[in-house]
Amino acid sequence: MSLGYKQIEATRLDYKLSLEEGKPKSWLKSVSAFANSQGGHILFGVTNDTHFAIGLDDPQLTTTEIAEFIAARISPTPRYEISTFMAEEQRRLCVELIIQNGPDYPYYYSFDGVKEAYVRHGDRSEKASDYELNNLILKGMNKTYDSLPSNYKYNDVSFTLLNATYKKENEDELSIPKDLISMRLLSSDNMVTNAGVLLCDQGFLSQSKIVCTRWKGYEKGSVEGDALDDKEFSSSSLINLLMDAEAFIRNNSKNAWTIRGMKREEKSDYPFKAVREVLVNAMIHRDYQIVGSEIHVDMFDDRLEITSPGGMLNGSRIQDLDIRRVPSMRRNEIISDIFGRLHYMDRRGSGIGRILSSYDEFAQRPQFFSTDYYFLVVLPNRSEIELSQLRISESQLSFEKPQLSSAKPQLSQRKTQLTSEKNQFGDESVNTKAYIDDKDWEIVYFRDVVLRNKCGDFKTKTLDGLLELFARYRYMYHFNRRIVADVLNISENWASQLIKKCINRGIIKKLMRDVYCFILDDSQKEL
Repeated sequence: MSLGYKQIEATRLDYKLSLEEGKPKSWLKSVSAFANSQGGHILFGVTNDTHFAIGLDDPQLTTTEIAEFIAARISPTPRYEISTFMAEEQRRLCVELIIQNGPDYPYYYSFDGVKEAYVRHGDRSEKASDYELNNLILKGMNKTYDSLPSNYKYNDVSFTLLNATYKKENEDELSIPKDLISMRLLSSDNMVTNAGVLLCDQGFLSQSKIVCTRWKGYEKGSVEGDALDDKEFSSSSLINLLMDAEAFIRNNSKNAWTIRGMKREEKSDYPFKAVREVLVNAMIHRDYQIVGSEIHVDMFDDRLEITSPGGMLNGSRIQDLDIRRVPSMRRNEIISDIFGRLHYMDRRGSGIGRILSSYDEFAQRPQFFSTDYYFLVVLPNRSEIELSQLRISESQLSFEKPQLSSAKPQLSQRKTQLTSEKNQFGDESVNTKAYIDDKDWEIVYFRDVVLRNKCGDFKTKTLDGLLELFARYRYMYHFNRRIVADVLNISENWASQLIKKCINRGIIKKLMRDVYCFILDDSQKEL
C-alpha cells in the first residue's frame, strides 16, 4: 500500500522499531499525549531516525499486545484504530496505531501507582504541566474558565460601564441582576463568575492587564532610551482595557485614524478595524489561567505586535494552517458572547478575514504566529509599507545606497513567480514556489548578495528554499523548525542542521526555543 504516513505532520506522528514490551511507557505516553491533543499516529516497525519501514516479526501479536496495554494502562480508554501496511523493501508488515483525541479528557497513563497525563509539544510527548492539566479537566467537563465561579459575591462588584456600553450599543438597559444571571456573569446564588470579574468595574483579576510600549526603531533595545512611551492598564473592566489600548495605539501613530461626523477615516498607520479585531481577539481568546502573564502591545517604526498568553485552543499552530480557513474556537465563551452583544466582534468568526481585508491594497500582509503558550499578530505600518516597496534593478545590486525617486511608488498587487531565472550560484534556475514581486529589491538583494556571499557553497535547491523562506517571513516575522522543513521539503532533523549552519553564517538568529528570524545585516541597514 502507499506509505501515506510520510505526509502526516511530525507533531502527530511517532515511530517505533518494535513494541518494546519491557518499557511500554515509551509509546503509551504518546497515546496519552495524542488523545489529549489533536490525535496522532504511532508506527511500529519503522525506524525513528530514517523513518524507513522494515516491518515486524509478528505483527499479529503486536496488534494484540497494543490493545492489551492500552486497556490496562490508559484511563479512560481513548478512541483508536489498528491497521497494518507493507514495509518498503521487505515482504513484512508494519502496524499503525491511530489515536483520536477526546472527548473524555484528560487521558492518563496509569500504572504501578503512577498517574500522569501527557500532551504533545512539537514532535515530543511530555508530561502535562499543572496549567495544561487544568485545561484538560475543564475540556473534559465541557466548561470554560470564564464560566467558573469566583470568590466574589454580587455585592462586591458593580457593572456600571457594562450597562452604559450595552445601552449605547443596543438602546436598552440591562435588568440587573436578572440579565447578569442570564448572561452567566452571575450564578443563581449571586456568586460572580470569572467572566463577571473580568467585566465588572473593579477588574479584580490581577492577570487581566495590557502592557503597551512604543519602541524607538525596529527592535526592542536596539536604540538607547528605546521606549518612547509605555503604559500599563489594569484593575479595570475589559471594556476599559480595550479603550485604553486603542487610545495608546492611536496616540502613538504618526497618522492616526480620525473621526469626521459619523465616519471613521482610515488613512492611518493602522486600520482601526484591524486594531480593534486583534485586541478583542487577544482579550477573549487569551488564557487567563496563566498567572503572571498579560497582553503586550509593542509598537515599532514599521509594525504593531500584539501578543496574548495561550496558543491555539486545539493545540495546532496558526502558521501551519490556511489562514482564511482557521476554525472559530472560543476559549472564553461568555466573554465572547458579551463582546458580540456589544458589537465589538462578529459572532460568525470572520475576524481574521476582516484583518486581512484591511490590507487588501498593500503588498505586505498581517502575520499570525502561535506556540503552545502565546499567540502573536503583527500588523504592518501602512505608511511604512509604501517606503518598503521602492524598487532597484538588478544592475544596482551593490552595497551602495540606491537612488530613491521622489515620485510616490505605485503599490501594485501584481505577483509574479520566480521561474527560469539564472542565479549567481550556478547554472541551475531558481524554481521557488513563493509568489513574490521579482522587482522587490529586498528579495533580490537577499538572493544575489546575502546568500551568494554567505551560503555560496550550499546546493541550489537549498538556496531556493532559503529564498522562499525569506520571501515569506522577511526580517520581521518569526518561523520555526517545522516551517523550514515544510518550505524546503526536508525532515525536521535536516531542518535543524540547516538552521544551525545559517546561524553560524550570520543570516539567521535564534530568539527562543524553536523560534528564529532572519538577521538584517549592516549592509542592508544602510540601504
